[in-house]
Parts: sequence; structure tokens; C-alpha cells
Amino acid sequence: MKFSEYVFLFVLFSSIGWILEVIFRSFNAKTFVNPGFLKGPYLPIYGTGAFILTICATHLEGSSLLVKGLIYLFVTTGLEFITGFIFDGCLHTPLWDYSKQRFRIKNYVCLQFSIYWLILAFTFEYLVLPMYLSVFNLLNPVTVDIFAIVVFGVMFADWTVRCAGIIWEKKEKRRLTSDNHESEFMNIAGPLIGHPAIQRLRDFGHHRDKTRLDHSVEVAWHSFLLSKRLSLDCNATVKGALLHDLFFYDWLREGPRLHGFRHPRISLENARKVTTLSKKEEDIIIKHMWPITIIPPRYPESWVVCFVDTYCTVKDYVTVNRRKRLEF
Repeated sequence: MKFSEYVFLFVLFSSIGWILEVIFRSFNAKTFVNPGFLKGPYLPIYGTGAFILTICATHLEGSSLLVKGLIYLFVTTGLEFITGFIFDGCLHTPLWDYSKQRFRIKNYVCLQFSIYWLILAFTFEYLVLPMYLSVFNLLNPVTVDIFAIVVFGVMFADWTVRCAGIIWEKKEKRRLTSDNHESEFMNIAGPLIGHPAIQRLRDFGHHRDKTRLDHSVEVAWHSFLLSKRLSLDCNATVKGALLHDLFFYDWLREGPRLHGFRHPRISLENARKVTTLSKKEEDIIIKHMWPITIIPPRYPESWVVCFVDTYCTVKDYVTVNRRKRLEF
């Protein structure tokens, strides 16, 4: 078969598959159901399956039914699994739901429908494919080429528009989520950042080209995001993170000896002068240098700030390019 003939086969059986799915799903739902990811009357998974099965049938001619059955089962179930994984796992747009079926792998494939696909594969080889080839040979080659090119072009355009729409929706959702997170973060951090003692941190360098305020806000922001994902106490996390380095000297040139061991206690004493602290917030401040502090953090929020502080510090010294900062 020529390439255009395979394209014709693909678009034809994509449409036939759409008809089968409409009948099956509408019958079960007792109402009309338009299946599939695309807007048009075609399901590319059926066209792809027909394309692959045609190649298999050609190369397996003369093979035993057992060999054919195993290969057909692998091809059809594998195609369904890959399609389900891409749309559900990557695009978050599930096309079917096998959650109520037994013997399933995630919700992508199940034993019952794998048997259905195997039966359809044998039906395709011994009944549908011979009928298709008989009718195809009667068609005008020019008509076949035009039909294949036009319909495939429409399907490709449909796919492009649909994917672009999903990408835009996800970007918009991420933007709205980010805006909501920044608003929530500022509701917690804003009043504290505006305190004169916190503003004094602008006057002290900390890591490379960052001030201590830059560092404290960055640690608070990333700790907030991580705590939110882990369903922890975001208020205590942000508050403790903002105050974890509340000391007023250039630690590279002045200040007490053994700065790394002593500054958590100094920061805690200064923080108590700024605001009332809970036990959790005090633990965040005093334990943020663990394991130097020897006694490990007591609360999950303390662990979050400890790890985020280490991450931000390392990143400041190993990242060459200047990063975008949150401005306050």
C-alpha cells in the first residue's frame, strides 16, 4: 500500500470508530454522547489501531492464532494504555474511566475491554480488512488522495486548536493560582515585612548580591508554597521564615564568634521584641540551622524552613544568572 492509502485507511477508520463509540456510549448513557478529545466525528485511536493491525496482519500471514492473538492483545491494549496515559497523566483530560472495572491498570486499561479489543482485532483481520480492500480497489486513486489529504488536514487542525486551548487553559489556571498564592502570602507576610526592624534587614548584605531581607522573603515564599502543598500551618511557617535571620550585623566582617551556632538564638531574641511568637514559630527560628543546632526541629513546619533555607543558600552560590525577586 502507498502512503496515501494508509492515510485514507487511518481517516476512514477514525470516523468508523467514532460511530461505534457513539452507538456504544449513547446506548449505555440513554442519551446522545459525543466521544473523544477532538470536535469532529473521528477518533484517531481507532485509525491508529487499524493502521497498526493492517501492518501486523500483513506480516503475520500464515502465523498461528495463538501468535496473532498475543500480538493483537499487546498492540491494542498497549495503544489504549499509551493513549490513556498521555491524555490523563500528561494532559489531565481523561477520555474514559475504568474505575468500576475489575483487573485494571490505573484507569487506562482493563481485562474486559482488552478482550473486546482482541475480538475486534480478529474481526478486523478476517472480515473488515478484506471487505475494505475489495471496496478500496474500486475507488479512483485521485479521489482517495484528495479525501485523505483534506480529512487528515482537518483532523490535524482540530488537534492543534484543541491542544492549544488546553495549554492556554492550564497557563491561565496556573496564573490565577499563582496570583491567589501571592495574595495569600502577602496577607500573612505583609504586616510583618512592613515592621521597621524587618526593613532594617535591607541594610545588610547576606549571600552574594542579596540583602538579608531578600533572603528572608525568598525563604518565606518557598516555605509557604511547600507548606501549602503539604497542608501545614502556613501562617507559622511564613512568620518563622521571615524572622529566622533577624540579626543586625554583617556576619562576614563583624558580630559574635561562632556566628553559625549563635545567630539563631540572637534572631529569636530580636523576633520576640517584634511580635508575639508561638512555640512552633520559636522552634522554626531556633532550629533553622540544624544539624548545627544538634537538637532536631520539633515541627514539620520547622523542617520545611530548615530545608528551604539550605536550598536557597546553596542556590545563591551555585546559580550564576541573576534571578527575579519578589519586590516589597
